[in-house]
Amino acid sequence: MDQQLTNTFQRAQGETVYHADSVANLKELLQKDSSDLVTAMMQKFQENEDSFDFPVLNESDRIIVLADEAHRTQYGTLGVAINRGLPNAPKIAFTGTPLIKSRKTNNEFGTYIDQYTIEQAVADGATVQILYEGREARTKVTGDSLDMLFEEYFADKSDEEKAAIKRKYGTELAVLEAPQRIRWVCIDLLKHYKEHIRPNGFKAMIVTSSRRAAMLYKRTLNELGAPPSECIISGSHNDEAFYTPYTDPTQQKQAIEHFKKPIAEHPLSFIVVKDMLLTGFDAPICQVMYLDQKLREHTLLQAIARVNRTYPGKSRGFVVDYYGLSDYLAEALEMFSTEDVAGALKNLKDEIPKLKAAHTRVMRHFKDVDKNDIDACVLALADDAVRQQFEIDFKLFARQMDIIMPDPAAQPYLADLKFLGKINQGARNLYRDSQLDLAGVGEKVRALIDEHIRATGVDPKIPPVDLLARDFREKVNEHKSDRAKASEIEHAIKHHIDVNLDDDPEYYKSLSDKLKAIIRKHQEHWDELVQLLMDFRDNIEKNREQQAGDLGLSDTQFAFHNILMAEVARIRGDESLDEATHEEVIAVTKDLVTMLDEATNIVDFFKKQDEVKRMKKNIKRRIMDTSFDVPDIRTAVMDRFMELAKVKYKP
Repeated sequence: MDQQLTNTFQRAQGETVYHADSVANLKELLQKDSSDLVTAMMQKFQENEDSFDFPVLNESDRIIVLADEAHRTQYGTLGVAINRGLPNAPKIAFTGTPLIKSRKTNNEFGTYIDQYTIEQAVADGATVQILYEGREARTKVTGDSLDMLFEEYFADKSDEEKAAIKRKYGTELAVLEAPQRIRWVCIDLLKHYKEHIRPNGFKAMIVTSSRRAAMLYKRTLNELGAPPSECIISGSHNDEAFYTPYTDPTQQKQAIEHFKKPIAEHPLSFIVVKDMLLTGFDAPICQVMYLDQKLREHTLLQAIARVNRTYPGKSRGFVVDYYGLSDYLAEALEMFSTEDVAGALKNLKDEIPKLKAAHTRVMRHFKDVDKNDIDACVLALADDAVRQQFEIDFKLFARQMDIIMPDPAAQPYLADLKFLGKINQGARNLYRDSQLDLAGVGEKVRALIDEHIRATGVDPKIPPVDLLARDFREKVNEHKSDRAKASEIEHAIKHHIDVNLDDDPEYYKSLSDKLKAIIRKHQEHWDELVQLLMDFRDNIEKNREQQAGDLGLSDTQFAFHNILMAEVARIRGDESLDEATHEEVIAVTKDLVTMLDEATNIVDFFKKQDEVKRMKKNIKRRIMDTSFDVPDIRTAVMDRFMELAKVKYKP
């Protein structure tokens, strides 16, 4: 945190920033009457552990104290020290932790400047919702079970040995550090991680009760063949040798950097900690915290916030409790303002009603459709607005399934998830609708749907058949009904037009108009429409080639010719031009395309504004020499020719 604060202020432009690295250094810096920025930890306001007599350093009222993480330490002896050292300095507090009801923060710093609650942050998408799940009650360390657990884990010890263990560690810590219990928890959390978290590419933190427990977790994970893990704990001068590998700051820094990377870039999946990294640590790829420690008050909220950071594909954070946090969770949160902590943790079971509601909503799209008829279900999404709403509803349902799976509560909805995934893919192919993908639904759901689609004979990675493909007719005939066949051809033509529109805007726009006329005239006569659309498809490119050849124009010239023809017809108010005007249009087109051929030979032509301006002037001058010249057509042709040139002459 010390380094983060200093780095943040050092990015301020034109400011001198000093980092106080000792008590003496802090005193020296704060006694100066200069407009510098000074960063320091609160602990620098105490001479030593036994001394509370901090001197007055500067009585100026032009010094401003910005206190980050402004809770607890601000109210005790360190708070007294800073108030004595800078008696007239206005103070502004920042905290990402809800304020306690006793309002000590308000008493120390005054009224709110601004508030931003947990629920507001989730609603805005600034953070993700955290789901809480208590696992396996028989390992919990709370309540009456503690002595029973002790007896279970230390059954092989004599009464004297048990008494010695209790004297050294106490019953609770002895149970928390029991290798047998830690192994059992590791087996369960690995199952949870591999089923819920790993498939979506996220990572995990394990929070333990002691440094020794952290090392035992690390060792046990290795023995169980878990994904790579690192133990990160603080060290002290009196440490035994076996702590050393886990307390080296250089190795810890490297491990943290590896942990923050995507799994594809570095496989480190777990970090095991006691107290380190529970505050100020920002690793958005971390989605789950496995808790095996009793956390209280601010520490609890700060710790669980490690998993609420946003990250692509991360719809929720998870807190999985092995200690028994739920037994006093409400009590732990009661000390805070109710509004501040509303929505801090949601129980995983609260997501099941949301899943049911999402399922009901998406299935309504097929209320009056035979769900055994895939073609009919896909055709029910023919309307663009209906299809857009289906996409929203389907992805909401799929995301809820990803949150719940593989919990048994998801089982009743699995068949419909597969069914909807197949409809989604069928509609994506038929309507050539790229929005109907599986982005953001989670890898567990994506894998399930892909597997089902393949099992039914369709590879979801293969795009819809191209309009001009040799086997197009065979693919169309795979549809059972004439309506489905007509729809396949119609949307294949539409897709072909969309893809090629920029290459020859006028020609493909005219095709779109003709297609609409055919469908409007023959809709509901599906067998007749199939034949008409197939004939239309067969002649799309043949007609274009023939028209260009009849005019003596190349493919490129023909596209520019069509634009010029359209603009002249617009100006004249008549689509059928006389032969002389048409001949002039052809001649002007050839001249302008020749100019463009030469101009675009210049390297990076479109990035050189002087060259582009010169070409525009040449187009304008050539139009001015024609019989159809008017100011309006000059600008229109100049702009449209240059837009088409970017397509035709792209590098």
